[in-house]
Amino acid sequence: MGKAKWIWKYGEYEIYHHKLLMCRRQEMGCDYPGVIWRIAPNEISVRFRSTMKALTDTTLRIVTHSKGMAYFGDQKYPVNEDLFFPAGEYEVFVMLYDLERFPCFFIDSEYLKTDESWEDWSFDGLRTSPGCEPAFYQPTDDPAVFPFAYEELKPVSVEEVSGGLLYDFGKETFGPVELTEYPGQGTIYLTYGESREEALDYPEALIREKLECSESCIREKLEDSESLIREKTEPGFGRRRPARAFRYIHTRSSVGAPVTLKAWYEYLPIEDIASFRCEDEQMNRIWDICAYTFHLNSREMYLDGIKRDRWCWSGDAYQSFFANYYLYFDPQIVKRTILGLLGKPPYYTHINTINDYSAYLIAAVWDYYYATGDREFVGRIWENLKHLYTFMISRTDENGYVVKRENDWIFIDWSEMDKDGILCAEQILLWNAHKAMGRLAELMCGSADRKAVDVTEPMKGNPVGVAVDAALPYELAAEKLKKNILRDFWDEEKGLFYDQKADGSRQITRHPNIFAIMYDFVEEAVQKRIARSVIYSEEYVKITTPYFKLYELIAMCKLGDIRAVQDYISFYWGGMLKEGATTVWERYDPEATREEALAMYGMKYGTSLCHAWGSGPIYLLGRYCCGVKATDVGYRTFEVRPDFGRLGEVQATVPVRDGAVELVLTGNRLTVTATVSGGTLYYGGKSYVL
Repeated sequence: MGKAKWIWKYGEYEIYHHKLLMCRRQEMGCDYPGVIWRIAPNEISVRFRSTMKALTDTTLRIVTHSKGMAYFGDQKYPVNEDLFFPAGEYEVFVMLYDLERFPCFFIDSEYLKTDESWEDWSFDGLRTSPGCEPAFYQPTDDPAVFPFAYEELKPVSVEEVSGGLLYDFGKETFGPVELTEYPGQGTIYLTYGESREEALDYPEALIREKLECSESCIREKLEDSESLIREKTEPGFGRRRPARAFRYIHTRSSVGAPVTLKAWYEYLPIEDIASFRCEDEQMNRIWDICAYTFHLNSREMYLDGIKRDRWCWSGDAYQSFFANYYLYFDPQIVKRTILGLLGKPPYYTHINTINDYSAYLIAAVWDYYYATGDREFVGRIWENLKHLYTFMISRTDENGYVVKRENDWIFIDWSEMDKDGILCAEQILLWNAHKAMGRLAELMCGSADRKAVDVTEPMKGNPVGVAVDAALPYELAAEKLKKNILRDFWDEEKGLFYDQKADGSRQITRHPNIFAIMYDFVEEAVQKRIARSVIYSEEYVKITTPYFKLYELIAMCKLGDIRAVQDYISFYWGGMLKEGATTVWERYDPEATREEALAMYGMKYGTSLCHAWGSGPIYLLGRYCCGVKATDVGYRTFEVRPDFGRLGEVQATVPVRDGAVELVLTGNRLTVTATVSGGTLYYGGKSYVL
């Protein structure tokens, strides 16, 4: 037997921590739970089964934070007690329920250990192997507490201002703080700011606290700081405050007495594999702040931003997966994010209520499999994925088009565009989802199960959330949809795709044309024509945030325009650096005033100054400048096609599955080495086996 692990019904750990994550957001002194979409619930009761062959008399303990009992043979036993068993063979059942968390337990004995060899099942009767996480392998562990790491933070300055103390920690960060000195009476005010302005503006700051003191507070006997930050935060007064985003914290009290604190950096301990250095020092700094921004948003799952939303959004996560594979290549956070977002059927709304975000999630599953070769994970979620796909198709129209139904959110981008009609970009995303489902179906079941909903009559006899066994293969659904898109949205004269507004008129945006290139919806010659017509045209509204700009830059890279992409990275991300950014912002407008830059969504400090989607250059530099790309599942084979553009001499490391590729360009000499086999270098018109 191997090492014992805490076990639970597969997916319940991720659903639980997704649930907590989505309910931690705060704004303007209020709790702001993510109740605008369905958050999947945990199973209350789960049964686990195994066998034990004890060669000698033995004692064991079933360690759990849940309630329940166990059967060894036909005898019932309690949990959390030492249990004696004479030598013999036993069929073992552990039955647990948990009204607050999720059923999980741990056994580490000579003849019986908890691991993936057990079976589990709940009310659905389906038997599966349990889930586990490497972090939980001791009886004192608690899987309901996420295993973050902590480092104490030292402020770079503490300034007396506005009747209190302003702590500046030098850069954006995330973590809990502990009050170290405070009055025994009156009111304490804490203001967290990504900017100095926000920290000094208590009434308008998004994250702020008001704590009422009493003499009993000052006499409180608390444990040491190390244990404080690992426990759950209790409501009301307490020296230890919940983990939050900040660079600045302003403290003051109503009685004028000082309020002092210390802080910790709370983080997920993932080590980078990638590195990047070139002659362009600004590009090096951009790479560094992108990597730091990405780590701040790498938590239980991928966040969109660490201050304002602090939610897990499928569209943001989709781009985070891109960066993952080119920074630290960690499969675990990808799986946790997918499991949290996917939840479980029935599906009443799209993922995050956004039509495009359901399509992104399906595409992300295929991308994950192609990057890792992890067929087991796809098998674990395949049935749920088919339910989600069925829901998506049930809401299309007679042409198989994505159209807005009740409770839908047609999003695409923040760009100024009419979203009331039929958007071509949505249709290309759905086409890509059809293609991804076809590949996944072939992986899981072979061609016999490559079935989809008949999109010609999507609203008839197809109740929401019910898996459909129709005759139309996913690939045929993709082909039919593509034919309709080319018929209804392609303008041959102008060489571009347009949207159809609600009044029947045409609207031309960059978005479908970017997707047509990015997803290879059309052949290369047509892609180049689209680029001339739209991508490089000043006629159409420009992309304003790093989110969709990443897709546009990917399209430009695919067409070989590396230098233009590098110039834009220097302009846009470099512009933030010149403004003093320590992490990448949600948006950047070089023409905006400071006040305009900080405001968003009708809030004075609504703009996130640390947003995961700003980490796109990590992907662009690794995938296109270094040119590292998988050419078979799980990087069984991969290629390296570097194009360093104007960056001069370069030294970079790019992850591949179970290894890395190192590239060193010195003068006219390029050296490429790989720690795994299967790679081919293409450079100077020649190919070389790595």
